[in-house]
Amino acid sequence: MPHSNSSRKLLAGAVALALGTIAGPLALPALADSATGTGTATTRPDTEVQAAGTAALPPGSKVIMAGATGFLASTRAYDLLWTRYADGSTTNLGRSYAQVPMTRSFGSVSDVVALEQGYLDKADHRVELHDMSTGAVSVVALGKSRNFIGSVGSTAMACPWSAAQGGDCSELHLLSIVDGVQTDRTVTGLPDDARTVGVESTAPGSLVLSYKDPLGADTGFSYAVVDLASGVATPSHLAPSTFAAAALSPKHLATLQGGVWPATSRLRVENRGTGEVTQIDTHQHTSPPLVGLVGDWALFGSGTALSEGSTDEDFSFRAVRVGGGTSRKILDHATSLAATPDGALLVMGGTLAQGEGVYRVTPGADGAPVVKLVAGTGEPEGITLVSSDVPAVATLDTAPWKARWQLSRYNAEVILTLRNTATGASDTSYLSPSDATTGPVGMDYHGRIRMDWTGWTDTGSAPNGNYTWQITAKPFNALGPDLKVSGTFKVTRKPAPHDYTDNGSPDLLARDSAGALWRMDTSHYPGEPKLYGTDRVKVGGGWNIYNRVTAVGNLAGGSAGDLVARDSAGVLWLYLGTGKGTFATRTRIGAGWNAYTQLTGTGDFSGDGKADLVARDRDGYLWLYKGTGNWKAPYAARTRVGGGWNIYNQVTAVGNIAGGSAGDLVARDSAGVLWLYQGTGKGTFATRTRIGAGWNTYTQLIGMGDSDIDGKPDLLAIDRNGDPWCYRGTGNAKAPFTARAMANLFYVDGHYNTIV
Repeated sequence: MPHSNSSRKLLAGAVALALGTIAGPLALPALADSATGTGTATTRPDTEVQAAGTAALPPGSKVIMAGATGFLASTRAYDLLWTRYADGSTTNLGRSYAQVPMTRSFGSVSDVVALEQGYLDKADHRVELHDMSTGAVSVVALGKSRNFIGSVGSTAMACPWSAAQGGDCSELHLLSIVDGVQTDRTVTGLPDDARTVGVESTAPGSLVLSYKDPLGADTGFSYAVVDLASGVATPSHLAPSTFAAAALSPKHLATLQGGVWPATSRLRVENRGTGEVTQIDTHQHTSPPLVGLVGDWALFGSGTALSEGSTDEDFSFRAVRVGGGTSRKILDHATSLAATPDGALLVMGGTLAQGEGVYRVTPGADGAPVVKLVAGTGEPEGITLVSSDVPAVATLDTAPWKARWQLSRYNAEVILTLRNTATGASDTSYLSPSDATTGPVGMDYHGRIRMDWTGWTDTGSAPNGNYTWQITAKPFNALGPDLKVSGTFKVTRKPAPHDYTDNGSPDLLARDSAGALWRMDTSHYPGEPKLYGTDRVKVGGGWNIYNRVTAVGNLAGGSAGDLVARDSAGVLWLYLGTGKGTFATRTRIGAGWNAYTQLTGTGDFSGDGKADLVARDRDGYLWLYKGTGNWKAPYAARTRVGGGWNIYNQVTAVGNIAGGSAGDLVARDSAGVLWLYQGTGKGTFATRTRIGAGWNTYTQLIGMGDSDIDGKPDLLAIDRNGDPWCYRGTGNAKAPFTARAMANLFYVDGHYNTIV
């Protein structure tokens, strides 16, 4: 692509040259200090030389130049690595932030690497030419106000820099060392008013210049081939173009003009002997364009990395005969290329079969290009799962399940699915790369996927049990197949008092006037405070034989909550939860329970880890029935808690809402004041604390358990209009509930006479 390299002030002070072990010693020259511009003898302490025969490059590297014995690549960190063909050893030449990797400023078609040193406005501004095959170093002085353009072998190219011209290059100088003396020749043959001169491509003994002249001012850049021996430029027959790349061989000159989407790119090839020009439609949108020549074939493509582009484009690196015809794919994609002295090409790119690396392209037996991997980067072309941190167990009642995955690249549409193997309940997230670092699920621009899962699925709260996770990653640019990886984990929670479906979220049971018992599961959508309910499910009929139905937590050591129900004769019956939203056949607990006007459970008041039951008799005494954990005899003999409880018209067990050591009670008096009785863990309660007034607007108060997975039990209140309200627990005894929020549950007015 045409360029001028015209505004470079600080040139290569940041280049720290350190050469490893290669054939022959290499001198370490004085380098320019980036702060002062003074020369200091500096070596890199982290010089690395790959072991012989292990030709390898860091991922993301680009090939810059190629010689007879090796090639130069630039890493993502701008390290310059010279790799020998013979044994695969690499030498780190330091870093450059001033020279532009994808130009000829590091040299071309030879083993001579050019390193620019000093400053544009300093007398010591120079180019050090390092012959990587012999270890010899020569220095070409640039002096003040000369831009370094590039080099071909031991010939450096520079142009005068003038602030008045805005740094625009209007003439090119060829600088060489002959018998120890520096020569300076000006390229001739260009129009007198040529401007914006740049070096586009090179071949042994020649190069391609791009330039603008009055005739091409509005149509782009014109091209000329310079013979280095004579210094004479011969204008080409190619039409001016913009955003183009060029390639040169002894027989041909080619340019590839980048297309402006959705237009496709045009490849133009000139026969240098006859001047005949062939124009070929590539059927590709090449941006940035890459073009090379191997024998009688032109190679082209878009310089696209694995992490770039979209599926709308064709990123294959292709070859076509210089006379036109059908192109063929050489590589799946390419990022950079460099011509070799013997007419081959080195291309950094990849194939699905061999992965990413530097490929050598040469004419085959029939003249058509063939490729061979020279050095790999260790990257597969397809997206891979680099690492994962997936906990085997998700204890969702204590904390979200935090899983992490690392993809080899980020430019993909990712589908992350969690699925219960028994029920099929699932949670699916569709992810695209973003800079977002917050939220429960997401992916960043490093390919890191995070999932902080609280247990929400498409059917509500996630049931306990075995799960699978699956990641499907579809590359945006279609380079490589879709990635599909999966694994397993298990969801587990402690039994919750109101959980009858083994999914950690409270279930509500409601009996209608006909005696049918209905169940509704509840949950909070992630990030939303409002309580939601699923569609109701009928548990069974005939429940109107009972005058009291009470949730009592887990009495039998199973995974689900249980119920007790009292019939009109005062017999108490136990219904064990199955964990599937249903209940086992009832078991008789005992008679005489019609002595009580209030029954409430869902709390451990004695501190032994078992669910207890509290009952108030007609004389206002409160009695504690300690749970035994034995479903055949679920309660021990009663013990008296205290008297005077008949001042309350509702007593409700709410679990540990005050942050103490045991379950608590709330009691509402006839004036509508709500009181908190904090459990001591010894089967007794502390002195009551006033919560607030106005609670007589509610007909029922239900201690529903932890509805929002924050570790604190919540309270559900039904008002006289039948509207449900949720009070979320705070864990603070002085203010145990947040402000109420309307719950999105079933209709309760006129339909249900009992809700538990």
